[in-house]
Amino acid sequence: MLPRIHDRYLLKSFLRVFLFAVVAFVIIYVTVNIFEEIDNFIDHDAKVVHIASYYLYSLPFVLTYVIPVSLLLGTVFSMGIMARRNELTALLASGVSLTRVARPIFVTSLLIALFSIYFNDHVVARANRRKEDVMHYDIEGRVRAHPELKTDFRYLGEHGFIYLASTYDVRSFMLYDVVVQQFEHDTVVRRIDAKTAQWAGGHWQFAGGYVRTFQGGAEHVAKFDTLTVPEMKEKPEDFAADEVDEENMNFVELRHFINKVKRSGGSVEKYMVDLYFKFSFPFAGSIFVLIGVALASGKRKPSIATGFGLTLVVSFMYYAVLRVGQTLGHNGVLPPFFAAQVGNMIFLIIGLWMLRRANR
Repeated sequence: MLPRIHDRYLLKSFLRVFLFAVVAFVIIYVTVNIFEEIDNFIDHDAKVVHIASYYLYSLPFVLTYVIPVSLLLGTVFSMGIMARRNELTALLASGVSLTRVARPIFVTSLLIALFSIYFNDHVVARANRRKEDVMHYDIEGRVRAHPELKTDFRYLGEHGFIYLASTYDVRSFMLYDVVVQQFEHDTVVRRIDAKTAQWAGGHWQFAGGYVRTFQGGAEHVAKFDTLTVPEMKEKPEDFAADEVDEENMNFVELRHFINKVKRSGGSVEKYMVDLYFKFSFPFAGSIFVLIGVALASGKRKPSIATGFGLTLVVSFMYYAVLRVGQTLGHNGVLPPFFAAQVGNMIFLIIGLWMLRRANR
């Protein structure tokens, strides 16, 4: 069905406020953050081009939080203007339902939500990595590690193995000052301390160290000149792969990491919450729109100041509930899926109830 005149009229008003709000919130964030980081920039004599790069790479992450609020603000203002001009009353009196009037905004918010899933997974994750690189190396002047040498090496392997080393040489497949711990059901059952470990003959060969085994509350220590552990399945190419923080992983990387943690016998509830969260948070804007339509279409028409205040109150409440659910999921109090969706569920119910009352 082709959009009607009032659809285009409402959508134009909504998009104007929405885009203005996005730009305004981004400017506010950048301004506040500059004042927070100004001492750091001055202390490290940061160049303007590096500061600009830092905030350029910060924009995708900022957009993920300001877009839902901007959708709510655009809805409250555009629908509120129609209500105060009695245009909404005229449409409702002609037999057009409130949900039909607001359909252009609902459809737009859903399209933005679907795009946000892709945007957050592909653009935000990569931009956050670049932002951290700019801060650490270009602004703070930290020394970049040699691409073929990894210092303070850490790696989560399969079968409960965790690898720690002062340095990993990618060229020679050599680990230095190695500590390997093996866990079973969150309990250490074996620890290997060695001067070096090198890949040879399809296995890691440890040299000059001790192996400790823990069983029944007792510790057994054995010294070795060389040691090979066949259960270790990790290969040099696994250690050579770039390390990414869980927070900056995309969906595929996080899913792969979760599978690896499962195989190592670790707990994955925290990471499952973050995985489901990638699909729940983008729909915050659509739920905000639902609430915004109900707020702007009630018997008491909010003023501009009131509408802005309601937008901030709803946004803060939503983000608070969302974070509480996420924290409870990380601590194992709530199932991962429910913990990631609890904010959406609560505010969706509230929005539908408010819309039903406004539709009477």
